[in-house]
Amino acid sequence: MGYMKEKQFMNKEDGSITVLALVLLALLTLLGIAATTTSSIEVQIAGNDDRHKKALYEADGGTEVGFEMLEQNIACPNGFINFSGSSMDIDDVTVFTKAFWLIENEPTSDYPSDAIRDIRINRTASAYTNLSIYGSTQLSTGSAIQMVSGYEGKGKGAGSGGAHIIYNVYSKHMGRDNSRSMVMTQWRHMIGQEGACNY
Repeated sequence: MGYMKEKQFMNKEDGSITVLALVLLALLTLLGIAATTTSSIEVQIAGNDDRHKKALYEADGGTEVGFEMLEQNIACPNGFINFSGSSMDIDDVTVFTKAFWLIENEPTSDYPSDAIRDIRINRTASAYTNLSIYGSTQLSTGSAIQMVSGYEGKGKGAGSGGAHIIYNVYSKHMGRDNSRSMVMTQWRHMIGQEGACNY
C-alpha cells in the first residue's frame, strides 16, 4: 500500500517548475531589455551633451578670432587693403565685409549672425562659425577737460582719457547633427592704439 501512495504522488506532477522557470526567464528578459534601452538613452544623452559642449567651445573660440580680426581690420583705415571681390580668405577664415569695424547698427534679430556675417571660420564642410561685429564709440572716463581753480596754489589741469569703441562680437557655431551655439562678448578698443595694417 505504501508503494502505491508514492507512485500516485509522483504521477501528480503537473510541470509547475517549468512554468516557474518560464516566468523567471520572461522577467529576466524584460529586465535586460529595460537595461539595454536605458543604456542606449544614456549614450544618446552623452552624445548630445558632447555635441553641445563642442559647439559652445567653438563659438567661444570664434570670439577670440573675432577680436584678433577686429584689431587687424581697425589698423587699416578703410578695412583690409588686400580685400578683393566679395570676400577675402586668410587661412581658414573668410572675411565678407571689407571694413566691418565701421558697422554700428545691430540688427534686431535674436541671432544676428544668422542673417549677417562679417567673418566665417570654416572647420569642415558642415561645421563652421559665423561672426558678426558691431561697435559704438564712447568717451572714456576722464576724457573731458577738467579745470581746477586757479587760486590757493592749485593751478590748472586737464585730464585726457581718450575714447574707445565698444564692440559686440556675436559668434555662432553650427556643428554636426545640427548642433549650434551662440556666444556674444564685448571688446573694447582704445582709439589711437592701432597697430600696423597687415592685410
